[in-house]
Amino acid sequence: MGAGALVAVLLLKGTAYALCLGSLRGGLVFPALFLGAAAGVLLAPLPGLGLVPALAAGMAAATAAALRLPVSSVVLVVLLLGGTAMIPVVILAAVISLVTTELLPKAKAARPA
Repeated sequence: MGAGALVAVLLLKGTAYALCLGSLRGGLVFPALFLGAAAGVLLAPLPGLGLVPALAAGMAAATAAALRLPVSSVVLVVLLLGGTAMIPVVILAAVISLVTTELLPKAKAARPA
């Protein structure tokens, strides 16, 4: 039940986030934090990963991918969660997210007719 609700939240909030970004309404940071937190909680049962580190890693990864500012996303997540024990996990998630985002192919802009 809980995993299904988290998947539904991710799908619906992700769709709303994309629509808002497409219509130039809303910001980048806090919806990315929310979606990252939901994805982190969904992946928390993985072996060797607790709830808080998974939450922090998801938030850092989503924010770094959205903003392309890994240091700012690490600082934001550490300040929001208030714990210094998960800083290595947060840094690793932000860097991997940024590298993955940069390596993805860019969409070609449509040429004006």
